Amino acid sequence: MSRSSPSDGVVADPDHSRLTDGQPLERVTFRATDEQLAALESLVDDEVYTTRSEALRAGVQQLLERHRVTKTNRDDQ
Repeated sequence: MSRSSPSDGVVADPDHSRLTDGQPLERVTFRATDEQLAALESLVDDEVYTTRSEALRAGVQQLLERHRVTKTNRDDQ
């Protein structure tokens, strides 16, 4: 079964060591609650993301973008 991916550019190659644009990926370990892991897995099960790693990368990207916008707005005041 093929799963679709969001068009955010944060999609890994099949070898899981590089993004499709060639950027290398580093492994990061974190702790999550059972509820967080279940919600993350549901994103994969619902075919929103192809893997948990892809979903996490997308979430991190959104967090960084939100921080950048907030910081830019603060700096403009």
